[in-house]
Amino acid sequence: MTVLVTGARGFLGSALCRVLVARGIAVRATTRVLPEGWRESAIDWRRFDLAGAVDWPALVDGVETVYHLAWSSIPATAAAAPIQDLTVNVGGIIGLLEAARSHPGIRIVFPSSGGTVYGRSERLPLRETDATRPLNAYGVAKLTAEAYLDLYRAGSGVNSIALRIANPFGFGQDPGKGLGAVTHFARAALAGEPLVLFGDGSTIRDFVEIDDVVEAMILAGERRDVVGPLNIGTGSGQSLRDVIGLLERHFGRPLTVSVQPARPFDVQACVLDVSAARERLGWSPRYGFEEALTRLLDKMAKA
Repeated sequence: MTVLVTGARGFLGSALCRVLVARGIAVRATTRVLPEGWRESAIDWRRFDLAGAVDWPALVDGVETVYHLAWSSIPATAAAAPIQDLTVNVGGIIGLLEAARSHPGIRIVFPSSGGTVYGRSERLPLRETDATRPLNAYGVAKLTAEAYLDLYRAGSGVNSIALRIANPFGFGQDPGKGLGAVTHFARAALAGEPLVLFGDGSTIRDFVEIDDVVEAMILAGERRDVVGPLNIGTGSGQSLRDVIGLLERHFGRPLTVSVQPARPFDVQACVLDVSAARERLGWSPRYGFEEALTRLLDKMAKA
């Protein structure tokens, strides 16, 4: 069995590839910059730029499952170039779907954004049947990609599933790329640096451990009869102030916090109901937030 992972050197892609290889699965992986020692790697690395000319038929040839993680924007950057965001990202998934239409049997697993596609809601946790009203261009593009998955599944029989992932965090995440509040807070606390907080800290997020997300992705690839979208989170939320409080308790001292203005693209509260993933995928998170945070801090301290 061979799988394709696009965007394989990102946070989720790296974690997914490690587990797939450890389980003896042949991995073909794409990245814009090939890693050092790629020729001797257990992974079949391919150079790939989503914004360039992509030979999708060659990439998917001989592949059973595609984990399409490549995406050129984040919530903080998508609005700066919305035309490019749609052209590159939504155009990329259409290119993949067109290739998959000519390669019957391929299963596409797509990580959508549970943190952005729903927008504001008066009721938490959010179910997959709730209204989608994204507040930022990133969420709009992810939702548009979901619509194309539905279109090609209904019209051309392309097998796919979208996972609406909450806020993944864990060891290996680079908060310098504009994502990962928990990882940023943990790294800053360990280094004795100020924690940068946008807004008053009342923002609530459903933080889910990266290993749990990887397991959901793999199950979604294996359970080929299951369709989405499916929420992937924990079903519980923490405010950013609560996260800082847990870190202060862990370190036994107050932490310096640099408060910055709230960002307009941030959703105030997002917690996902994951009962559908539990029932249809047989998946549920192994780690509660405090245990996952302790795991992260232990790994960071040893690194």
